[in-house]
Amino acid sequence: MHRNYKKKNLNILLIPDNEASPKSFRIRYSTLKVVLALIAIFLISVIYGVISYNQVWQAALKKDVLERENTQLKEQLTKAMLLREELNEVQAYKDRVVNSFEGFVKYAEDVDSDELLPDNIGQSESKRSSILTSVPLVTPVTGFLSQEYHWPTHNGIDIVAPIGTPIKASADGNVVFSDYTSNAGHLVVLHHAGGYLTFYHHNSRNLVQVNQVVQQGDVIAFLGNSGESSSGPHLHFEIWKDGVPVNPREMLVDLKLGE
Repeated sequence: MHRNYKKKNLNILLIPDNEASPKSFRIRYSTLKVVLALIAIFLISVIYGVISYNQVWQAALKKDVLERENTQLKEQLTKAMLLREELNEVQAYKDRVVNSFEGFVKYAEDVDSDELLPDNIGQSESKRSSILTSVPLVTPVTGFLSQEYHWPTHNGIDIVAPIGTPIKASADGNVVFSDYTSNAGHLVVLHHAGGYLTFYHHNSRNLVQVNQVVQQGDVIAFLGNSGESSSGPHLHFEIWKDGVPVNPREMLVDLKLGE
């Protein structure tokens, strides 16, 4: 009876090039299969690891790009919101200026109506015969100029001085507003001949009342640090002409000479 003989071992014969004796090795086929399987598993694991690492690296790179783009978009959105707030503030100033030309009614509801008669207002205007006193040409306070006019973000100039420094009227005029506002703090607004308005922000205390007639150089308030937009003692001073802000440097003669 013939029985099939199946080899269980693999014989490896190593014949050297020199005169040394040949060497033989015997490896069981089952062991060889296990070693080959382990090598295959190792190679597959390495390939899978490289692919997975590449995918993770690509995802991290995309995440970094998206985060930078998101940061840029947030910065642009913040700038847009700030610009919108500034434009709204400019519009609010414009509305206030327009209202101030409507006979001062909105600023003087509690004042005796006789004081608002055309004859009485005309008498006040007649006292201001000189162009040098009726137009805002005089700097209202002596101090250090910390910020220049820059429309539309900054419609006036900032003058730094100690708290309590007297603030003087830049020209002859009528008081059309004297009260506290959350942004400007204690605020005084004067109306002058020729369609001029002057604004005095962040005062520590106002000394004038609505419809009061003031002369150029009269003390109308004391310098302070009031209002949410103030970060230190200073006067924020604005000049408007026919509803449009004007750079005070173009008007204040003594400021130009002083610098």
